[in-house]
Amino acid sequence: MFNSRSLSAIITLSIVLLVSSCDVKVKPIEGGKEIAQELERHKIKRLTQQDILNAALKHGDSVVVVAQRLHVQRMAGHLAQGGVEAAIPYCQPENYEEVEALQHKFGAISRRFREQPRNPQNQAKGATAQMLARYSSGQERASKVEALTKDEIRYTSPIYLRDESCLSCHGTVGQDVSETDYALIKEKYPQDQAIGYRRGDLMGMWELTFDKMDLVAYLNDQPKKSRRPR
Repeated sequence: MFNSRSLSAIITLSIVLLVSSCDVKVKPIEGGKEIAQELERHKIKRLTQQDILNAALKHGDSVVVVAQRLHVQRMAGHLAQGGVEAAIPYCQPENYEEVEALQHKFGAISRRFREQPRNPQNQAKGATAQMLARYSSGQERASKVEALTKDEIRYTSPIYLRDESCLSCHGTVGQDVSETDYALIKEKYPQDQAIGYRRGDLMGMWELTFDKMDLVAYLNDQPKKSRRPR
């Protein structure tokens, strides 16, 4: 005869065996795959210094490629429509809306420098002048990145005169640039030195400074972290 305690134990064991033998299916969480992908996307990546430098090189190149492509397109268009006078206001690709958007996205600030500038603000000085001299002498020919400080990375890239339309403003006066057009240029830039170029000549250098915290935040798809003024 079973007493009540033994009977209770047998019933409990039977229930456990019955449940364990069943194929219990757990309903997946709705949107679970998307949630997992979103969590993975926001996972902080462990980046080495070389990873960050490689990213600065890649994204610096993308800013420069977009800027130079838009510059050639817009200058050619305005020259065709209204000549040098119409084109002059558009000869600052670093200020194009699309370029500024890319700079903000990657945490960069860009400028162009020359040894013979049209605008005195583009005169290279200090370490920038030294780097430009390396491009001018042929010691450097490609884009380059380096850590300036623990917080900033510098990207540089040479600017060559590749398009014939550029000669309309930067070629030889009286040959490529008419006297009338050069008078318009001198009216806006009285200290102009940016003439006498030929196709293939080095015209200057792009310099982008990346805020390291902003760049890392971008690479991790996180909000910008720096307080650097723009």
